Amino acid sequence: MANKELELTSTTYLMAAVGAVIMGGLAAMALGGVANTIAAAAVGGLAGGCLGLFF
Repeated sequence: MANKELELTSTTYLMAAVGAVIMGGLAAMALGGVANTIAAAAVGGLAGGCLGLFF
């Protein structure tokens, strides 16, 4: 198994931003409310950031 070092690059930040926008937008349409939108955007940003670490 290859030993890959995890580092924060622009791809990580880009994936986090895309995840936050997509999840926030979907939550705003489906659930409504500021609190739900912010919570979903935070989760999307974390998920996108995790994906960005591996791409």
